[in-house]
Amino acid sequence: MARFEIVNPLSGSCLTIKTKRLYLSVYKPCMAPEVTSYLVRNRSFHKPFTQVHKDRYFTISEQKAYLKSDLGQYKNNTQVGFWLSRIEEPGKIIGRLSFYSIIGGAMMTSFVGYHIDEACQGQGYMTEALQAGCDFMFKYYRLHRIQADVMPHNEKSQAVVEKCGFVKMGYNIRYMEIDGKYQDHVMYVLLNPEVEP
Repeated sequence: MARFEIVNPLSGSCLTIKTKRLYLSVYKPCMAPEVTSYLVRNRSFHKPFTQVHKDRYFTISEQKAYLKSDLGQYKNNTQVGFWLSRIEEPGKIIGRLSFYSIIGGAMMTSFVGYHIDEACQGQGYMTEALQAGCDFMFKYYRLHRIQADVMPHNEKSQAVVEKCGFVKMGYNIRYMEIDGKYQDHVMYVLLNPEVEP
């Protein structure tokens, strides 16, 4: 089986791809309750790895606005934000995989970011999702390059990108504000073998 196949969109989504164990879906705003439940459930776990969010972020109304923005960016081909669920439990979100800041023209590149449910760590779900997501972006968006930036102490995240074939390319000092302070990141890059000479 290929690493992904496009299937009929799950309820509440406008695009769904399927891997061996997962659905990756681009959601509509009506899925805000499910997204909010996931974010609230993992608030403490995600805190050391994300920007600071106020309490309002963890509400259905706020997530509805975010999903509306995500959908607009998806339609404008500037972002593909997938929400992850297991095939046996399609209504429960277990992670997020986002290809954002998509640039066309001579660049044909994007950044990628992700996070997983605390209870689903160490089971290979994010590696599976990232491999499929990159394959999808290379095939349907014809990207030349995908960049992932990982904090140097986040060994689990570094292991994910390395398993997916990303190559360490550099070190960005005080690159991104995470958990209230600008933190260093290691830059990883994956190139599309189909568009390389």
